[in-house]
Amino acid sequence: MDEHKLNVRLRLIIIKNGKLLVEYNSKKDFCFYVGGHLEYGETILEGCKREIEEECGEGTTFELKKVLYIRDFFDPDNGEQNVELFILGNINKFEELEHRLDPQHPEGHMWLTWLDIENLPDNLFPKPLTKKLLKDYKKGFPNAGEYVGRMDSK
Repeated sequence: MDEHKLNVRLRLIIIKNGKLLVEYNSKKDFCFYVGGHLEYGETILEGCKREIEEECGEGTTFELKKVLYIRDFFDPDNGEQNVELFILGNINKFEELEHRLDPQHPEGHMWLTWLDIENLPDNLFPKPLTKKLLKDYKKGFPNAGEYVGRMDSK
């Protein structure tokens, strides 16, 4: 019998001073939203706080504003089904995060960067969600908890 796994992933949407915080992978030349997996026994808020501290360093605080989107993401190569929650929030850091290396990738090819929200690159994944995020940002994020379904990464 094939073993399949269901994961809940947290994707944190942090916008400060007209900039969006993302992680950049220099080996594959793409960006993605900061976050990770929700661990068993943790609430969504606890997971957001843990993930932001892991990504941005000790002493980083996270304020949850609202869940923006719920997305289905399938990874058949790994037998995984993922539910991703894109969560709008705020943190207490800004400049010091630019080019902060990801401690989970000590080889140094992944780091945090701030992107101009009005000029997001084509290599920010998932692309369809990024286009939606920009439109909703311009409207002040009027909706919450919007189910966007199975959205391809490209």
